Amino acid sequence: MASAVTVNIKMYRVGELGDCFLLRFTSGQEKSHVLIDCGSFSNSKASAERMKEIATDIKKQIGNNRLNVIAGTHQHNDHLSGFVHASSVFESMPPDQVWLSWLDNPDDKKAREIGKDYNNYLRSLRLISQELHRPGFASNEVKNKLDGLMGFHGFSPQELSKKARTESLPPAVPAQARDILQRIGKKKPAYLSPGEVFPLPGLFGEPVKVYVLGPPKNEELLYDKEPGKGESFDPKLAANSTTAQRMLNAMQKISNPGKPDNEEAPFPFYEPFRESGNFKQVWDSYYSKKEAWRTIDLDWLNQAEQLALWLDGFTNNSSLVLAFELVQSNKVLLFAADAQAGNWNSWREIKWKKKPKDFNWLSLMHNTVLYKAGHHGSHNSTLVEGLDNMTHEELVVMIPVDKSDPHITKKNGWKMPAANLYKELKKRSKNRVIRMDDGFSKVKAWNELKGKPSGNSLYWQFEIKG
Repeated sequence: MASAVTVNIKMYRVGELGDCFLLRFTSGQEKSHVLIDCGSFSNSKASAERMKEIATDIKKQIGNNRLNVIAGTHQHNDHLSGFVHASSVFESMPPDQVWLSWLDNPDDKKAREIGKDYNNYLRSLRLISQELHRPGFASNEVKNKLDGLMGFHGFSPQELSKKARTESLPPAVPAQARDILQRIGKKKPAYLSPGEVFPLPGLFGEPVKVYVLGPPKNEELLYDKEPGKGESFDPKLAANSTTAQRMLNAMQKISNPGKPDNEEAPFPFYEPFRESGNFKQVWDSYYSKKEAWRTIDLDWLNQAEQLALWLDGFTNNSSLVLAFELVQSNKVLLFAADAQAGNWNSWREIKWKKKPKDFNWLSLMHNTVLYKAGHHGSHNSTLVEGLDNMTHEELVVMIPVDKSDPHITKKNGWKMPAANLYKELKKRSKNRVIRMDDGFSKVKAWNELKGKPSGNSLYWQFEIKG
């Protein structure tokens, strides 16, 4: 029979949108440490310093023990930037192994093809962002919306508005972090796929099992839409990448109207028609200040935000999702990263290795006692069916959100946590919610558990006994 386990969960206080969780599993005299993500949204000097401070504390918490695992869930700045900004600290405490998703596996042909399209798409968006920052080219509203979304990929407005623009772009911060993670472990990285079940390393007798739920290998669910036919493993990603490239071509046509190899026409008067004898009269009429309200020449620039939103959603949906089961009590800790609908829906199809046929994802949901809310409590990262089945009487919710983040405080800012979801999370957990910014409410429901949360300026923590 598996021995009882105590789990200490620390949610680090990043100071803005970000994710960083340190889990310490204790079984008898043995301990196993798992770090899930370490990142913050921006790459400002203050943000980088905070990442170093957090990494230093993680090293202190581990002490003379081993950092058994680092799990990097997906390539967004708010999950991985710390591995770049505090790389020297992490290199001084190398983990036994790093866990990444199958999508990061360089030996997986399907993953390589998806990664190629992804990188082409991201490159086009970065160049589009730079074009938008040309003086007088686009409204501040258009630029600000795209800047905010590109921040997930580690790009600051300062980088995007550089006067010197080149296609030789530096690597994205999350991509740098992924490269660091692939080489930092004592063992080769483990690239995990849905359906895998294995014992947590570092503990004798297998008292903790790890379940991999996402990201899906089913392409339809990976992109949450029916994939098209063709050569690409990801028709939707490829199609959006093509749209992004054509948009970039059109934008560059404005900057270089005489460029012969650019056939995208962003304005109503393409060069061949300018040879007409009536051209000047039509041009002057169309562009007169009195008629300016009629023109819609640059309205198409709003498409840039939609392209960035699609890539953001895809990256979230590619999240590595892990569930940790305390075998003796069957209690489950669910870390869903930023998984969106397609990822969640794919869990229904999983064929679990070494589990009874009647075992399914709902078995894990029913026993969930800790849910790390996805995507800072965003409306699109907690599936209704999943939350409806989190029925354990000891449920606690942790939300890595910071209401002071400028993307939340600005006019029409991001709704995190989403009002209706937040209300439901509090209801199902009996208000046992721990937020990264505000901590926890002192409600009587905490008395029903064997422990209460606590914290300091660096983290909030909670213990689960099972």
